[in-house]
Amino acid sequence: MKFNRLSAAFYVQFGHYEEILTKEERPYYVLLLELDGLTYAIPLRSHITHPYCFIADKACGQKSGLDYSKAIVITDIDAYIDPAPVTIRQKEYNVFKKQEYLIKRQFSSYVAMYKKEICRRRVNPMLPEAALCRYSTLKYFHKEMGLDTVPE
Repeated sequence: MKFNRLSAAFYVQFGHYEEILTKEERPYYVLLLELDGLTYAIPLRSHITHPYCFIADKACGQKSGLDYSKAIVITDIDAYIDPAPVTIRQKEYNVFKKQEYLIKRQFSSYVAMYKKEICRRRVNPMLPEAALCRYSTLKYFHKEMGLDTVPE
């Protein structure tokens, strides 16, 4: 299990999208995960308040872990992943490493729910947009996920 940082080139290309996480003072660390032939980058975050995540630490009443709702598809690893080494807190790393299978299963389930919701709304556009989709960064990667070819 390895954590990385997104490169400056990624932010030049995608940083203008509203839901993509950006911080001027420091970049987000991400876990790369392969799923259905795509590489996803799932960011580490603090203060997570929604259910679309894997919580590794609940210190001081604040939940931190992997935020599935802010995952992105990496279309070019060489260009968009910074090769510099990344170190995270050992306690969190141990939790992630121990639960690696669960994280992949949960994230796979999240992506499946997201795709199902997108298809459901295409069939009935009058349905309200679920929070699952409204705040997800996956909406910027429908082409890569094969969702732009789903019949209306």
